[in-house]
Amino acid sequence: MKNLFLTFALALIVVVSFGQSRKKGNIPFEYHPNLTEDRYNQRITNKTIPTGPEEFVILSRKANGSYAVEKYMSGLDQQWSTALPLTIEHTVYGFYASRDAAIVVAHTKTGATQQLHGYYIDLASGALKDKQLLQESPVTNREPGIAFSQDGSKLLVFHYQADANYKIRSMSGALYDAKLSKIKNTNYNLNDLRDILSVDVQVSNSGEQYLSLISDNMNRLTVRQYNLKDPKARVMSVLVGGVFNGKKVYIMDSRFKLMADNQLYGAVITAEEATGLYHSLKAVKFDFENEDMVFAQEFRFTDEFLAKVNALNKSDEKKPTRFVDLYLSDLFRTTDNKLIVLAEKKYTMGGKTSPYFAKEMLLFAYDEYMNSDWNSVLMKNQQAPAEDAFSGISYSAYLNGNTLNLLTLEELDGKYDLYLRQIDTKTGQTSEPKGVRLNVANDKELAYVKDFTAWFSDKDVSVVVRPKKREASLKLYHIQLK
Repeated sequence: MKNLFLTFALALIVVVSFGQSRKKGNIPFEYHPNLTEDRYNQRITNKTIPTGPEEFVILSRKANGSYAVEKYMSGLDQQWSTALPLTIEHTVYGFYASRDAAIVVAHTKTGATQQLHGYYIDLASGALKDKQLLQESPVTNREPGIAFSQDGSKLLVFHYQADANYKIRSMSGALYDAKLSKIKNTNYNLNDLRDILSVDVQVSNSGEQYLSLISDNMNRLTVRQYNLKDPKARVMSVLVGGVFNGKKVYIMDSRFKLMADNQLYGAVITAEEATGLYHSLKAVKFDFENEDMVFAQEFRFTDEFLAKVNALNKSDEKKPTRFVDLYLSDLFRTTDNKLIVLAEKKYTMGGKTSPYFAKEMLLFAYDEYMNSDWNSVLMKNQQAPAEDAFSGISYSAYLNGNTLNLLTLEELDGKYDLYLRQIDTKTGQTSEPKGVRLNVANDKELAYVKDFTAWFSDKDVSVVVRPKKREASLKLYHIQLK
C-alpha cells in the first residue's frame, strides 16, 4: 500500500473547536507528490495560500505531472479550478499570491536553453492569462532562481554566470510587477568577491533587491542592496570565519529574512574546519537606512549547552556527544522588535529506504538592540518513512504578536495527533503540547501533508491529514483552535 503515486480522495471538512462537526460535503482532490524534489530543500513549502479572511487557493499536482490552482471559500465551497499547461518536463519554482492573482512560475528546458514562464490566474474569476516568458538562459548555466516580495507585488527572476569551478561571478535577470509586466532588467557584477558558492536573494514590496553572499572560502558574509534608481549597490560586509582561539572556523549554514519594514536580518552557524564541531551562532541586523550592521553577541555551542540539551532528551538512549545535523530553519521578528532564530535537528540515516527524522528545536531571542535575551530547547521526536521524507514531519509556524505558534505531528502519551505549542517570545516559556484531536491514522502510511497547512490567524488553520478511520483518504480540515 505504500505507494505515493496513489490518488487520494481529499475531503474538505470544517471542524469547530476540535470537534468533528461536518459543515460541508466531501470534495474530491487528487494528491500526487513529486518524488524528484530535493527532500531537504523543497522549492515550494506552502501549497495553500490565504488570499483573504474568507478564501484561499491551493496548488494541486495531478497524476500526469500537470498542475491546477483551485480557490475555496472558508466554508470550503470551491469557487474555481484552473488547469495549468504543465507536463512532467516542467518544474514549478514558485507559487504565491498578489492582491489580484495567484501566480505560478515554472522551469523547463528546450534544446540548448532553459526558460522560466509565469502563469497569472485572476483570483476573482480563475481566468488564466497566456503563459509569459520571464527569462531564458543557456542550459550550461546553473539552474535559475526566483524571489518574490511578501505582498506578491514584485517578482525577481535571475540566472548565474559562473567560472569553470561553478563559483559565481555575476548574475542577471529581470524584475516584474504584480501583473508580470517587466519593471527593469537587472545585472549584478560580483567579480570583486572570491569563491562565491551560494547567494540568497530577496526582494522588497517596493522593489529593492537584497543579495546575501557567502564568499572567501565560506568565511565572509556580504550583503548588497540594489534599488530601482541607482545602479550602484549599497554594500555591507563582515568576516565571520577565520581563526578564533587557535581554531579555524567557517560558515556552515546561513539564513536571511527581509522583514516587513525592509530590515534584513541574518543568522549563521559556524563550525571548526579541522573537526567539524559546531562552534557558534551569530546573528546580525543589516540597517541600510543608517548604513550600519548591528551584531548580536556570539552564542557558543559549548559542552555545557550540549549537556543541557541532552538532559531534556528522553527519546535517545545513547545521547549525542556533539551537535550534528542542526540547521537554521526560521527567523521571526515580534511586535516588540525581538528577533527569534529557530534551528532544528533534521537528518536521515542514509540509503534509499532509511527513515527521516526531525528532532529538537533550539530557539534564540535577541532584543531590539540585538542583545541576547533568552534561549530555549523544544524537544520533539518525529520519524517518517523514506517515501514521505519531510512531507509530514518538522513543523509549521505562525507568529501572532508575541506568541509563536508551532504545529507538529507527533505521538505523545500514546496518542498520534497534530499538536499545538505556544511560545511566549517575551520569556521563552513554552506551553504544554495540546492535541488538535483529529485522531490521525498511525499505520506508517502517509497521514499528514505539511505543505498544505495554512494559518489564517492564530485560531484559524487548515491542515491536510488522514484520520484513523477505515477509508484510506486524506482530508483537508478547517480548524478553529481553542
